[in-house]
Amino acid sequence: MRTWSASRWYCLIVAVFLGIRATTTLAAGASFTTPGTGWRATWQLLVVAILLAGLFVTRLARPATAATGLIYLAATVLEFFDGATLLGIVPVDMRDRFVHPLLAVAAALCLAVALRRTTARVS
Repeated sequence: MRTWSASRWYCLIVAVFLGIRATTTLAAGASFTTPGTGWRATWQLLVVAILLAGLFVTRLARPATAATGLIYLAATVLEFFDGATLLGIVPVDMRDRFVHPLLAVAAALCLAVALRRTTARVS
């Protein structure tokens, strides 16, 4: 592992976290009613796919981090309007109220580090 960027580390750590959370939810017998935990797990696996693209294709690390950050920023904002579900299909629990803003802020910090490094190289 050469020197990894903050964005690639974000892709790895968040993909593992969401992957474990989604697969354990599905293995426990997730429900696909509305709202249902199966929809949350499916959403998380889609985000994992985005993050894996960023992990394995270096030039996609920043866009994958940005996309994930925006997804979770949107989820955080939507929770202010309906704290029980996202778009009526994904249930929101207390962990989500902590995890969603955390993932959004962590993505922003990783992108800020990348921007700072890019700016430092240009100077």
